[in-house]
Amino acid sequence: MAEKQIYTVSEMNRLVKGLVEGSGDVANIQVRGEISNFKRYPSGHCYFSLKDNSAVLKCVMFRHQAMHLVKFPENGDTVVAIGSIRVYERDGIYQLYVDLMKAEGIGSLMQAYEKLKNKLAGEGLFAEENKKQLPVYPRRVGIITSPAGAAVRDIITVSRRRDPGVQLFLFPVAVQGKAAAGEIVRAIRFMNRHHLAEVLIVGRGGGSLEDLWAFNEEAVVRAIAASDIPVVSSVGHETDFTLSDFAADKRAATPSQAAEIAVADVKHYLRQVEGEQEKLITYMQHILREKTQAWQRAADNPMMSRPLQIFEKPEERLDRAIMRLANTLPVRLQNRELRLQQAVRILKNPERLLTEPDRRLKAAVKVLRHPEKYLEKPEQQYMILEKALKNQKRFYEYYDKKFSGLAKDMRRGIKDLTERKSRELALLTARMDAVSPLKVLGRGYSMTMDENGKLLKSVNAVHWGEEIRTRLNDGEIYSVIQQIDPAERKAE
Repeated sequence: MAEKQIYTVSEMNRLVKGLVEGSGDVANIQVRGEISNFKRYPSGHCYFSLKDNSAVLKCVMFRHQAMHLVKFPENGDTVVAIGSIRVYERDGIYQLYVDLMKAEGIGSLMQAYEKLKNKLAGEGLFAEENKKQLPVYPRRVGIITSPAGAAVRDIITVSRRRDPGVQLFLFPVAVQGKAAAGEIVRAIRFMNRHHLAEVLIVGRGGGSLEDLWAFNEEAVVRAIAASDIPVVSSVGHETDFTLSDFAADKRAATPSQAAEIAVADVKHYLRQVEGEQEKLITYMQHILREKTQAWQRAADNPMMSRPLQIFEKPEERLDRAIMRLANTLPVRLQNRELRLQQAVRILKNPERLLTEPDRRLKAAVKVLRHPEKYLEKPEQQYMILEKALKNQKRFYEYYDKKFSGLAKDMRRGIKDLTERKSRELALLTARMDAVSPLKVLGRGYSMTMDENGKLLKSVNAVHWGEEIRTRLNDGEIYSVIQQIDPAERKAE
């Protein structure tokens, strides 16, 4: 029996390549499907997949062919791709090498996506006012994702790095397939029912639209929106948007970013605390320096070594004031008394104010009695005398009325003046009485004078055995000095 040929992997891939490409049946064929995972690289080559409800075909369109596209397709577009099936020997896969592409419309999955998105948006599930605030420093974080993917490892690594003390609760679920949506919904409700976390991270790593479809299911979107615990959604890559992202309270581009959003950076807070501590220490040192300098200035002040000095200047001012009052008060009182006596004399004899008008009247009468002494011609004397006699009565009536009014006004003015001056005198008397040495003595002060009546200001002005006189409010005390104690000796 002849032995069957054993192929190497390279030989097998080469054999399949020859069979597929040599048949001619897969050259220049047209394939209709929905675009998925479309990526255009800097080289200009485009890689994507065509899919329908039950299968997926990998495709590639090189730069020279892609240059003729009017518009680059997007995920979910339905297109007709024209090209050939070829086998890529190194990986052992076959692909459709696209030469031309014609757009036919939006695929069924994208149609379903847009329809459900508009429906849920109309119900207010995506409204910003319904978003919950994330806790600033959560102690328990719930993770709802696949336990086997790279996403959960990234979330755990970043969370432990930001806060080593945070508690992580993983609820393992399937993230793609028919059962995924139900498991995600049960996990969200379980976390809420038992209050296991303060914030939830729901998501998975990248994938095609079909791979991420569980997070577009209506039940999952409604469960996220109804969660009492704030939800951070992290599904796919930064360019992938699912309906769960719109319903979540916060959307993260990657699982790592979701952990950064949900978990507080303890080191950052520690740095803030250290910064505030340094500010507080600097401020306290500044206050301490200021208080120390103030204390030093107070200690250097002569008043601290001689505290009684503060009373010396006020005592001197008081002594000077008392001496001024003692010297000027009698003169001021005498002047006031003279003015008052003068006013009283005027009130008793107001007619003296009319001396000048009276003198003029007497002169006029004298002229009337001896007019010949003032006129040279008899005719003129006669005419003047006749005129004076005729107007004599009117002259006396005029001056009598005039001087009567003046006397009345004078009496009224003198009365008002006397009353006003009396009030001023009473006010000045009250003021002088308030600053009177006797008033000062009435408040407990005293004045001590030597045997000659000179006011004593220092213990150095007297000697042992001399007689001194102390003036109090109600009398005087005569004493003989038995002992002298200067202030410096008391301080010692």
